[in-house]
Amino acid sequence: MTPLTAMELGVWTDFRPEPGDREGRRRYGEALAEARLADQLGFSSFATTEQHGVDDGYLPAQLPVLAALGVATERIRLMTNALLLPLHPWRHVVEQSIVADLLSGGRLSLGVAAGGYSREFDLFGVDFGSRGDMMERGLRFLRQGFADGTLPDGPGGTDVPVLPRPVQERIPVYLGGGARRVFDRAARLADGVIPVDFFDPDHAFAELWSDRLAPAMQQHGRTLDDFRFTINVPLWASEDPERDWETFYRSAIEYQYRQYENWAGDPSKVGVKADSDTPWRRESMLVDTPENIARRLREIRAAAPFHEVVFWYRIPRIGHDRAMRHLELVAQEVLPRIREAELSPAPPPRS
Repeated sequence: MTPLTAMELGVWTDFRPEPGDREGRRRYGEALAEARLADQLGFSSFATTEQHGVDDGYLPAQLPVLAALGVATERIRLMTNALLLPLHPWRHVVEQSIVADLLSGGRLSLGVAAGGYSREFDLFGVDFGSRGDMMERGLRFLRQGFADGTLPDGPGGTDVPVLPRPVQERIPVYLGGGARRVFDRAARLADGVIPVDFFDPDHAFAELWSDRLAPAMQQHGRTLDDFRFTINVPLWASEDPERDWETFYRSAIEYQYRQYENWAGDPSKVGVKADSDTPWRRESMLVDTPENIARRLREIRAAAPFHEVVFWYRIPRIGHDRAMRHLELVAQEVLPRIREAELSPAPPPRS
C-alpha cells in the first residue's frame, strides 16, 4: 500500500432554512454563495444530504442541486452524502447522476445509503426490512448503467440505452452507514465509505476502522489505494469555542439531534445510547480552537487512516453570514495547520 496522500477537507450541508423560516428561495441562494466560497477557498468537496416528508425544509432532491452547483462552481467535487437508494427509481439516479457529472465537468461523487428511518419508507410504501437486498441489487444496477451504457429495464428485461455518457470514465460510488454489513457491502460493491459520527469522533472512527472497515477491506482484497475512506463530522472552529458553544452552537446541535430523534422515534437509531438525554459535549465534539482541531484531526487520522474529512459547516441556527465567516476561518486557520502537519511525523492517537 502506498502512503496516504495529504488530508483533504470538504464541507457538508442540508439546505434547510433557519427554524421557522419558510423562504426556501433565500436559503438556496445562500447555499449557492456558500458553495462558491468553498470552491474559492480550496475545500476539496461540497456534500449534500437528504430527508423526505419532513416539516423543516430538509433537502429532498440532491442531484438537481448538485447539477446547479456544477454550473456555479469551477473546481470543487460535488457529492451526495447520502442519497437513499431504496427510495429512488434507480434509472433516474443513473441518468440524473450523468447529467450532474456533465454539468460539473466530471466532478460528481455519488454517495448512497440504505436509510435508517422506517418513517420515510412507510411514506412511499417501501418495505423497510428489504432495504439491504435493495442496496445489493441497486449498487449493481448503478454500476452497470455507468459502465456499460445500457440497462436491462426495458419490456421483458430488454436493454435500454443510457445516454449521454458521463465525463468520468467511472463515477465513484460511496456507501454511507456504520454497520458491519455496510462495510462488507461497500468492500464488495463500492469505491469507498462515508461514515458519520456526531459526538465522539476522536474515538469512534478508530473503533470503526479497526473493528469493521479494515477487516472488511482485507477480506475482499481492498486497500486504501483503491478504496476511499471519508469521515463526516460536525465541526466548529473558534478562537473562543466555549463562548460559541454557549451562545449558539449547543442549541444548533440540540435542534439537529432532536429532529433526528423525532424522525427515528428512538435515540439509539440516531447513533447514541437510548438512555442518553444529552449526548452532546463540547469537549468530545470537534468544537475547538483551530490549533486543536488540526491536531485532533491529525490524531484521528493516525488511528483511522481516512483520505478526507467532510464537516457539517451549517446546521440550523448557524445562519448564512456566520457560516460564511466560519468557512473563511477554517480555510485560513485549520487548512494551513493540517498541511504543515503533513510534513512532520503523525502524533500518536490519544487514549
